[in-house]
Amino acid sequence: MNLSKLLMILLISSFTLSVSAQKAPKAQKAPKPEKPFRINERGMLMTKVDVRQEERGAENIIQIEALNVSGGTPLVTGPILPGAEINDVLATQGSYNTIRQISKTGRGETIQILNVVYPIRLRVTISQQILDVEIKEEGFWKIMVGISK
Repeated sequence: MNLSKLLMILLISSFTLSVSAQKAPKAQKAPKPEKPFRINERGMLMTKVDVRQEERGAENIIQIEALNVSGGTPLVTGPILPGAEINDVLATQGSYNTIRQISKTGRGETIQILNVVYPIRLRVTISQQILDVEIKEEGFWKIMVGISK
């Protein structure tokens, strides 16, 4: 009888130890929300690329502002450095209707792409540099690009 009690106590104690030694399940991390835009490629001379959605605009417009950080200023010797120039805009996904020029200065230019159908992926050539950006959400977007030459 003593042997059976001893075995029973050993069995119960080993069971309680194994239950308490089990680890609690890990809490699953919520996946990070996906950004509404992605920069797939940017030219080596592009010192700054800022993409943001403006709350004030209700239309589907993308505004691209390209500036040469040293453009439009005379050098001590030599010619004036040219401003950044937007040469080409190609939609490789999605579409747009019209491009209109907003401003052009000695440092660069600003254009707007109108009637955009999202999601859109744009391949923009700015002063022989390529910017490939994808925007997934509708709205008014601003892309600001700084180029150093």
